[in-house]
Amino acid sequence: MGAFAKLTDVALRNAKPQDKQVKLSDGGGLYLAVMPSGAKYWRYDYRYNGKQATLALGVYPAVSAREARQEHQAARAQLVAGLDPAAERKKAKLLKANAMADDFETIARALWQSKRRAGRSEGYVKSIIEKLEKDVFPWIGTRPISDIIPPEILAILNRVEARAPETARRLRGIMGEVFRWAMARGKVASDPTVAMKGAVLTPKAGHFAAITSPQRFGDLLVALSGYENGEMVTRCLLQLSPLVFQRPSELREARWEEFDLDGKGWGAPMWDISPERAGATGDTKITRTGWESHLVPLPTQAVAILQALRPLTGHTPYVFHSSRNRGHPLSDGAIRAALLRLGFHGEMTAHGFRASTRTLAEERLKTPPELLDLQISHKVVDPLGRSYNRTAFLDERIAFMQRWADYLDGLREEARKRARQRSQGVG
Repeated sequence: MGAFAKLTDVALRNAKPQDKQVKLSDGGGLYLAVMPSGAKYWRYDYRYNGKQATLALGVYPAVSAREARQEHQAARAQLVAGLDPAAERKKAKLLKANAMADDFETIARALWQSKRRAGRSEGYVKSIIEKLEKDVFPWIGTRPISDIIPPEILAILNRVEARAPETARRLRGIMGEVFRWAMARGKVASDPTVAMKGAVLTPKAGHFAAITSPQRFGDLLVALSGYENGEMVTRCLLQLSPLVFQRPSELREARWEEFDLDGKGWGAPMWDISPERAGATGDTKITRTGWESHLVPLPTQAVAILQALRPLTGHTPYVFHSSRNRGHPLSDGAIRAALLRLGFHGEMTAHGFRASTRTLAEERLKTPPELLDLQISHKVVDPLGRSYNRTAFLDERIAFMQRWADYLDGLREEARKRARQRSQGVG
């Protein structure tokens, strides 16, 4: 080892940066690269299979000359054995990564941190981890992932389903991603969530109470616009529900980063619901470019509501941020409780806005069913069985959303007129 050593500690400490990188040789291909910024890097230049290569050995003084020389000698020994030091280092790193603990929580956190590094938003990853911390980790977090069996998964899903069926359905998918990621790393042989497919039955919108009479829907709109019992966040959530008619969880968990209120990106104000949140089976699909999100054009009435709300919650990730549960959106019972207070319990549900829109828009506005399916975010196929993508008929959908909002304004005004007439004893 000492046969090649040339650089003294004094020389290393006193090495000054120049206009260009300076190499201070220590012998045998090992050198200290002094950068113009003043940073000092240990490097080893070598040839493997006739090609020049460089191996990084650390930063001085965090890595001393003695440590760098030891790494250098180890790399030379690999060359003598016919191995590429750079390739061997990559293998070692991979083995170390795969040597992580095999409990479910550690693997789940590693997966979602890798997604964060790959480009997923910090807010989205945080929301996934929060779901797991609340509903999964307390039950199987410390269990070796290879020991977890379907009945354990089902018990978790049933527990969540009793509170929020849609959340349970989504949670199965999240857990499945963890198992499949672990499978790719040799931690588990199969994904037990596959056996749970269909075990959680998310009710469809048509199964929920919904108002389909234009007159009664107008009465509801009047009540929503005058709702004063709740906070501003709840009022805005109520008022947006009939305008955008998306699934309650999609609206309630909406994030500011999903909205383009100025319309610069799409030529019109737009809500771009991330693919991980966009609805039930068939609403999102894998294409050649990856997962697709769901586009919701925003009428001027919806933009006005969101702009009024932004000063209150714009500093938080969630549009409908809960004041009682910091870091979370409003609870899934917010709309249900409001409809109860307003006297529409049994007539209307949070999911019912979707069914109301389908019926009224098709019957009263003569909107094509295919266009409604696209906007409500159901899977729609053409005569050849091909799925439409998220931008299909976007111009028509933009026009429809504004027409729908204007129609609702008309229903509201007619309902107010009827109320005035009743109060005056007319009719």
